[in-house]
Amino acid sequence: MAQEVQLLACGTETDTESITYRHTYPSQIKSFEDEYWRLTTQSKKTSAKKNNATPAINSIPIKAHIITATNGTGGLDTATLHSAIDTLNDIYASAFLEFFICEDINYINQDDLYFNFEKSKESDLIKNHFTSGVINLYFTKYVEISNGNSLCGYSNTFGSPDIIVMKNACVTNGITLAHEMGHFFSLLHTHGPSSTKLTTELADGSNCDTDGDQICDTPADPLLDFCNVDRDCTYTGTITDANGDAFTPDTSNIMSYSTHSCKSHFSPQQLARIYAFYKSARNYLKCPSYHVDIHANSTQECGGSLTVQFTDTSFGAVAWSWDVDGDGLEDYTIQNPTHTYTSGIYDVTLTISKASGFRKKESDTKDIKACPETKTITKTFPQYIKVGAIDGLSLNETFDNFKMASDYGWTAIDVSGNGYNWYSNSGQTVSNGTGPAVDHTKQTASGTYIYAEASGALAGDVATFVSPCMTIHSHNAKLRFNYHMFGKNTGSLHVDIETSTGLYIKDVIPAIYGEQQKEQHEAYRTQVVDLSAYANKNIVIHFRAIRGAGWDGDIAIDDVSITDDIYVEDDTENIKIYPNPVTGDKLYVNTEDVVDFRITNLVGQVFKKGQLDNQAIDISYLSPGSYFLVLQNKKSKTVKQFIKS
Repeated sequence: MAQEVQLLACGTETDTESITYRHTYPSQIKSFEDEYWRLTTQSKKTSAKKNNATPAINSIPIKAHIITATNGTGGLDTATLHSAIDTLNDIYASAFLEFFICEDINYINQDDLYFNFEKSKESDLIKNHFTSGVINLYFTKYVEISNGNSLCGYSNTFGSPDIIVMKNACVTNGITLAHEMGHFFSLLHTHGPSSTKLTTELADGSNCDTDGDQICDTPADPLLDFCNVDRDCTYTGTITDANGDAFTPDTSNIMSYSTHSCKSHFSPQQLARIYAFYKSARNYLKCPSYHVDIHANSTQECGGSLTVQFTDTSFGAVAWSWDVDGDGLEDYTIQNPTHTYTSGIYDVTLTISKASGFRKKESDTKDIKACPETKTITKTFPQYIKVGAIDGLSLNETFDNFKMASDYGWTAIDVSGNGYNWYSNSGQTVSNGTGPAVDHTKQTASGTYIYAEASGALAGDVATFVSPCMTIHSHNAKLRFNYHMFGKNTGSLHVDIETSTGLYIKDVIPAIYGEQQKEQHEAYRTQVVDLSAYANKNIVIHFRAIRGAGWDGDIAIDDVSITDDIYVEDDTENIKIYPNPVTGDKLYVNTEDVVDFRITNLVGQVFKKGQLDNQAIDISYLSPGSYFLVLQNKKSKTVKQFIKS
């Protein structure tokens, strides 16, 4: 039977949009969670090897607002504020996040906000005391959501103003702030969305990914509080779940309602979710007066190398540390370095530093001294540099292995900067009544397609989906793709081509305007583009979406391929590779011919080459991902795509 309890430590109300985001973009969240696990593994190996390669820590700006009485009395003291931020950083370091106070503290001298802050006053508060693009932290004497119920604080969730409000008395331990920040980065209470009813998550964990907090390494929580957690942090409750099984909750989890003195940590999967939600939904955060930004004279090259001149366009920097190839090692310490790349896809990370003034610290002699402090912040620009080209025939993309639109050498760009972009998706899109219901390849909700989401963007916004560089060989080559455009406010879809010589040709076919399908389940349409003008050239294809007047105008594409580019003679038409995906360390080819082979990634970087004089190729050195096996003899050439799982 459900337990009815009112627990008032936290006033955060789970926003359906935040949950919808996680459910609608599971591939993006999963991709960044996988990235988190890779970084965690890298961090452990780094510690063991004691070298200098470390994962980048993402810097998150906070605007601190201290509310006082009208006469200026009261208010959180700055030492407590800095101590809480230090605790926050200690906890969130494991999520590769750190927080810093952006600009000066803002003091708000207003009795009604200090002595009796209610959530209903939030809209008035932010009219004059809100900085966009940062996390706004407000500290006051009293916080409530409903009349007469004092709270420690609350956090707005995804889709609402970036706000956390804290009661001063709850700031001192730092754990409550970490709890509310967890909500800001999508975490639910461990007891689930409701703080008045018993969780539906089962104690055996069989529905852990859909019920409770929807995270599986946090045990089902039957609403912990001071009544069922003793001084030794032992759960003393006797409530059972729907199957009659006893609960064994984690009384030390920060997202629980356990006693403050017990709470100390996030679970590994919670940390992965925090990191993933920052990377996918909160990566817009930027301090107006001190932030990291870069420019490169070129970011993509179809040839074998690319020399890039980087320009630091950050604000407030006096020192720089560049990792330009994503290996976790510092490459340059000058402001505007130049670097030459070989074939591959590279992250670029910049850390900047500035003197941030003085901070009072206690010395070994117990004296209070003002010490100079330097503040460093870091930002990573993922897959920023792409060098190399694939053969045109190699492009046969179903997108079913894509977790994000910017996978495997493709790039999704929000040109207008208002949140209009391309995403990978399965099933229906975020907005009901627009977009496809299934993909084109599998014709099921499990298949993946790429689409531009119109919700939350503005009329006329532009988003581009850019292919890897491709070498076109034949005057017979054609680009083939399938598209779905359903919704009364659908904008337009354009196909542009960029050559390696810098020529950019817009609308190589007539633009496709407005609604093309009459309902979600209507079949995709196919479009063919003549590429004869680009024979013996390297090109990049841009799918350019322009958003229509309203939210109901999602544009999707699927099954993009180049056909008739390279002819394969009869003696190699029947060549097959197996298994695919490859689960072991050997890739097998069913041909007895002696042929040359090479293995490349999707931008042409060669990992191995030689002569195929038997059927087995060792691929133990390859990381999981998608690759091409190129087989060639004097008569013909065959390109096969395979996946190392």
